[in-house]
Amino acid sequence: MNFDLPGTGTDQSPVFLNAADCRAWLAALPLANAAQAQPMISHQLNLLHRFALPPTERFAILESLRGPLSEVQDLAARAFAGKPLPLEPHEQASLDGTLAVWHLLALGYLRCFAALCVADEGMAPAPALLAQRTLSVFADWQVDLCRGEQLPDASYWNKLHQVFSAAEVLGIAARSVSDPVRHGNVPTSALAAYGECNLLNTANLYELPARHLAWVARWARRWGAKLALLKTPPEDMVNRAVPLWVDLDSDRPATYVPQSATGGRWLDTTELRKSLLARIALLEQGRAPAELQLGDDVTQPAAGQLLQRALQRWCKGGTPRRFERQVANSACRLIVGFAAVHYHLSGRQPFQAHTRDAATLRREREEFEVFGDRRQSGPDTAKLGDSAIEEWQVMDDWRLLNESIAGLRISRPIGEGVRVGAGLLIAIKRHDAQRFALANLRWALREADGVLAAGIQIFAGEARSVALRTVEPGAARGSWQQGFLLPEIAAPDAPPSIVAPAGTFRIEREIEVMVDQQARVFRLLRLLDLGLEFERCSMQAGDSNR
Repeated sequence: MNFDLPGTGTDQSPVFLNAADCRAWLAALPLANAAQAQPMISHQLNLLHRFALPPTERFAILESLRGPLSEVQDLAARAFAGKPLPLEPHEQASLDGTLAVWHLLALGYLRCFAALCVADEGMAPAPALLAQRTLSVFADWQVDLCRGEQLPDASYWNKLHQVFSAAEVLGIAARSVSDPVRHGNVPTSALAAYGECNLLNTANLYELPARHLAWVARWARRWGAKLALLKTPPEDMVNRAVPLWVDLDSDRPATYVPQSATGGRWLDTTELRKSLLARIALLEQGRAPAELQLGDDVTQPAAGQLLQRALQRWCKGGTPRRFERQVANSACRLIVGFAAVHYHLSGRQPFQAHTRDAATLRREREEFEVFGDRRQSGPDTAKLGDSAIEEWQVMDDWRLLNESIAGLRISRPIGEGVRVGAGLLIAIKRHDAQRFALANLRWALREADGVLAAGIQIFAGEARSVALRTVEPGAARGSWQQGFLLPEIAAPDAPPSIVAPAGTFRIEREIEVMVDQQARVFRLLRLLDLGLEFERCSMQAGDSNR
C-alpha cells in the first residue's frame, strides 16, 4: 500500500513524543481562540508527521489531539463558512489553516495505516479502528472544503479509495468500532465513514447555505452506517434505492452510472431510503425535527425540503435536468443582492415603504386621472432616483459557459468583480437579451487556476418589483418590504409566485402586495425555492382583496 508519504527522521522533534505529554501540552493551549491555537497545532502536526515514532505511539498521540483539534476546527470554520467568494484575506487565511490541519491529521493516520498494512498480525491499534479513524478525517476535511466553496481533488479520492480498499482486503471494513468524538456511544465502522464521504459528495453541499450544510453533513455522518457494500449490482432494483457506484481503483467520486472496472463497488442506500421516507412522512404529520433525531437546531419547512433533496441525490439517482444544456461562449451581466436587484428592476427607483392606506391611494389615483401630476417639479427631479445604491459595486461582467431555458453556468477570474455565494438573489442579462431576468445563484465554486464558477437558476417570467407586507388576523400588519411578482408561465410549467425576503413564508399566510399603487392580498401556498436572503412561494388571490 503506497500513500507517497515522505520519510521520517529524528532531526526536529515535536514538543511531545507520547500521549501523556501531548495532553499536557493541549491543557496549556488557548483552545477557545482558534486564530492562536490552530497554527500551533498545525506546526506540531507537521513536526510529528516527519518524526520517526512507533505506529502505536503515533496513533495514541493523534487520538489525544483529535478531540480538541476538532473543536478548534469548528471555531475556525465560522470565519469562512457561508461567506461569498472571493474570500476576504482573513477568511482565506482561516480556510487555508483549517484545510492544512485536516491534511496533516489525515497524513498522520495514513502513516499509521500504511505501517499497519505491512505489520505482523495482532499489531495495536486494531486495524478496524485505524481504518475508521483515517476515513473519518477525510470526511471532516471534505466538509470544510465545501464550506470554503471548493471540491476535493483527484488525490483526495485516490487516497480515500486506497484506504477503504485495504480495509476491505483485511476484512475489517464493516467491523464495529467506537468513535466518541464523532459518534458518541453509537458504534460505527470504516464502511460508515467511507459511505459518509460519498453521501457528502452526492449531496452537493456547496449549493447550501452554511446552516443547512451543517445539517446535511450531520445527517451524512449519522446515516453513513445505513449503506451496504455490494461487489455485484443488486438484482431486485424494483424494491431498492438507486445505488451509488464507486471505482476503488480510480481517483473519482461516486456516480450513479456503473462502468466496467475491476474495482467497481455498489453502495446500496435502500435502508437509508426507508429512513428518509419515514422522517419525511412524520414531518408532514407535524412532528418536530428534533423528535426525529434531525437535530435540535433544525427547523421546518427547511428540514422537509432538505430531506427531499437528500432523498433524490442519495437514493433516486440524482436530479436530472429538465432542459438540456447547450455550450455557450458569450458575455453576460449580473446584479447581485436582493436590494440591488429590486432597485435596478424597478427602474432605478429607491425603495420607499408605503405608509398610506388603500383608501388614500385610491383617492390619489382618482385625483391624478382628473388633474394630472400636481407635485412640484424642477431641474432636480431627475436626481430623485439617485441613491447610494448606484454607487454599490453590484453589476458584474461574467462569461457564459452553457445555458438552457432554466439555468446557466458562468465564470470569471476570482479576483475580479463583486463577491458572490450560494443562495443570493440576482438578476442576469445575457448578451442577446433585452432585459434582466430574476434568478437564484445556486452555487459558486473556486476552481483551479483562479477561476470562479457559478450555477444560475432562472425564474421564469418577467419579474415586477413590488412592496409587500405580512397580514396576520387580529394583529397589526407588518412593515413594508421589497419583493417581486412572477407571472404564471405555461412552458416551462411555472405557477404564479412571489419572491419575498427570507422568513416570510408560512403555509396559508396572507401577504399584502402593492402593485401599481393598488393593494392586493395573496395567500402563500407552497415554498418553491429557498435562498440565503429570499423565498419564492406559489400563491393565490386572498379573500380580502380589495
